[in-house]
Parts: sequence; structure tokens; C-alpha cells
Amino acid sequence: MAFVFPTRNGIFQQDNAPCHKARIVLEWFEERTDEFHSMSWPPNSPDLNPMKQIWDVTERQLRAQTPPCPNISTLRDRCLDIWYNLSPVMYQKLVAYMPRRVAAVLKAKGGATRN
Repeated sequence: MAFVFPTRNGIFQQDNAPCHKARIVLEWFEERTDEFHSMSWPPNSPDLNPMKQIWDVTERQLRAQTPPCPNISTLRDRCLDIWYNLSPVMYQKLVAYMPRRVAAVLKAKGGATRN
């Protein structure tokens, strides 16, 4: 965590997936409360996480490539290539769309949305 938050003032966001709520994970976070803050996050709310859309784009681009990745090293290289070549317009759209997403999740009381 010191690499990600070298000034010890970062905020870590994780969704509330069951594996993230395991006792060992919660204890790990508790032991490191002086290194970073953990953001509370509504359960079942991928609509609020723009990274989910970025992973979706990455996955679709990977699946479209032929031949398939023969090993983990090639997969890593292809993922990095996709990441570094994502359009700045895509990031701008994801950020601009967040107020609508938040409003839709609030309206659905944390449930699934159509947006």
C-alpha cells in the first residue's frame, strides 16, 4: 500500500463483494488503517464504478483479438496495450455520466439500474 499511497493519505475503494468482506480481508484493512482510508461503498453497485466499464471494454477488445493469448505474459502485454490506448474521450464520458448514474442508483435505493 505504501507504493500506491506513498503519502498515506489515499482513499481505497472496493465494492462489497462477499470475498471482500471475508474476515481475513477485514482484518488486513483494520491492521492498516494508518496507511490509507477505506471508502464505504453500497453493496451491489457496479453502476457507480467507472472501472467496471473500462474492464468491459478491455475484455471485449481482448476477445476480439486473434490468436488468443497463449500465456499470461502475452495477456499482460495486451491488457497494458489496451489500457494505454484507451481514448481520453472514453474517460471523459465515464466521468460526465457519473451524476446520472448516482441519481439512478439513489432512485433504485442501491439496486440495479438500467443506465
